[in-house]
Amino acid sequence: MRWIPLFALLTALGYIIFLQRKLAAAERRGNMYRDIANRLELRLAELNAH
Repeated sequence: MRWIPLFALLTALGYIIFLQRKLAAAERRGNMYRDIANRLELRLAELNAH
């Protein structure tokens, strides 16, 4: 019966790693959208300056 807590611990660790990867992917997407928004703002500023 010792394997039940070990299995639970390994499952929890696996889930934590999964959530960390999911968070990292979300942060990368956020950075990508922020970069796109910044480029669009710069482009709009250029167009409005002319």
